[in-house]
Amino acid sequence: MNNNMKKPLSFGEILDQTFRIVKTNFGSLFMISFLVMAPILIIQSIMLALSGRDLFSSIDPNESFFDQILNDPYVQGYELGYAAGDLFQESLILLSSLLVIFATPLIAGATVWGGVKHARDGESFMAKDMLKKASKRYWPLLGGTFLLGLIIFGIMFAFFMFVFLTLLVMIPLQPIAGIPILILLIIGFILGAGLLFTRWSLYLPATLFERVAPGLAKSWRLTKRQTWKFFGMFIVLAIIIGIFSSIFELLLGWLGDSVLYQLLYNFLTMITSIIFTVGYSVMYFDARVRQEATDLKDMIDEYDVTERP
Repeated sequence: MNNNMKKPLSFGEILDQTFRIVKTNFGSLFMISFLVMAPILIIQSIMLALSGRDLFSSIDPNESFFDQILNDPYVQGYELGYAAGDLFQESLILLSSLLVIFATPLIAGATVWGGVKHARDGESFMAKDMLKKASKRYWPLLGGTFLLGLIIFGIMFAFFMFVFLTLLVMIPLQPIAGIPILILLIIGFILGAGLLFTRWSLYLPATLFERVAPGLAKSWRLTKRQTWKFFGMFIVLAIIIGIFSSIFELLLGWLGDSVLYQLLYNFLTMITSIIFTVGYSVMYFDARVRQEATDLKDMIDEYDVTERP
């Protein structure tokens, strides 16, 4: 695996390397997430219990399977519960969810460093050591994450404003034509935003290893000529994670929206996040290997031109 990690990889080889690394180093990778997330999950579970959630099951055993689905609070609109619940308790739940956002750069950084950097070099690693290494770059990682989040929010806001104004003009004039135009706009936006995000997506490992912040420009350079491949890889990883999540929900749907269900779902999220982050890391190292090869080729070409009489 060591030699394969240091050569350019195809689409299938990236997937293969991802699952090989996860399989070989799963215990250490899971400990990285667990050490950071355990206190947050405990706080979140306590807040959910205090807000009135059932501990083990929120489903009436006398209800049929379809009735359970229809009566699920997310299907009915869980926002109705906020009006009747304690605003203070709901605020605490929101606060515990925000802690996850602040923990994500640290977990991702440690996973990238340990799961792929050390696996790439054929070395073993300890979760605590990887967290210490990633913590040294925590604030640049967090800053890059917030900056990319703000950029994405700005793009989405501008798009929805554009769609709203377009429909406001089109519907009175051409109400039938407005629907296909809306569909085309949405498809175009998803594709364009996805490709744009892919170009910026490698900011985190670039910030971590190459000492640049926020790393967006470096990511843009690394993903050159690799955008469609990486975009497709993100889609495949999202589909895999979605399948795992759907199976989990079907198997444990009888728990309803209980505290236990949320806790187990968070553990599943930790596992699927490992798969995604490792795949994301392999893409970065593949991009860097290709970029270094491109830089070397450019240097050779420049040397040949300079030396040519």
